[in-house]
Amino acid sequence: MRDTKMPSHSAPVIRTHRTMSRHATLSAVVFGILTTAIGISPAAPRTAARLTTSPDIAKLASPLVDLEATIRVTKFDSAELEKIGADFKTTYSLRNLTLQYKQPDKIRLEGRSQTRGGALLIMNGSMRYYEVPKLRLRKSENLEAHPGRRQSLLEYAGLLSPGTLQFMDGKLLREEKLDDHKFVVYEMRFLGDEKNSFYRIWIDRQTLVTIKREWFDSTGKLRATFLYTDVQEIAPGIWLPTRVEVRNADGLAAAVLSVSGIKPNQGLSDEPFAMTP
Repeated sequence: MRDTKMPSHSAPVIRTHRTMSRHATLSAVVFGILTTAIGISPAAPRTAARLTTSPDIAKLASPLVDLEATIRVTKFDSAELEKIGADFKTTYSLRNLTLQYKQPDKIRLEGRSQTRGGALLIMNGSMRYYEVPKLRLRKSENLEAHPGRRQSLLEYAGLLSPGTLQFMDGKLLREEKLDDHKFVVYEMRFLGDEKNSFYRIWIDRQTLVTIKREWFDSTGKLRATFLYTDVQEIAPGIWLPTRVEVRNADGLAAAVLSVSGIKPNQGLSDEPFAMTP
């Protein structure tokens, strides 16, 4: 990984965005262990309405082909996490996670909790598999009809991937500029779930990193804000944030995650993402 870091515009960006208006990761009790923290809410049946996707958003997808990394929870405030959702405290009991990604939409996430043991989540297209052996839980399911339950590199690493745009629409809201960086602000909604929860994201045109993501529920109420900072160039022309701060609707820090052990474009095989029977 290159030692190159982005100019120190990160902190001003965060302060600027906080003055505007104030999302969710690792949703049922067990699945929430791996998913609630990123900002996923239960999905309702599909609706017929659909946003008009901004053509330009496809150009903002990261060229990252595959990735391996370790995600660690370095700060944990259970009281502030519970203000976001009941599952958040449980979610962050997994203090160390191993993430694998392969373009366009394959993700494998493994973690271990002292109370629940190991947990595994695999997403491959619309298919999802998860297991928690200690709780005798193991399930495969097709989320084609429930796009609001799907996840992508956007939630885990602050990057749009080609897979993200297979089940989400993006509507350009505005453009902003700070120092020498231009940011585009998009409203992202799940295809078929446009009346339910949604994101608002700020993407740096230069690095293609989402430096801020807000998660709103179906009523338009802000649930959480995710700030992606300490951006580093992990391969030529490919940037990745190595710190994620989670704030509740009051703007208070609830958790901080660090990303390390980053291995980009190593030629990962499809084997880690195979749906386990």
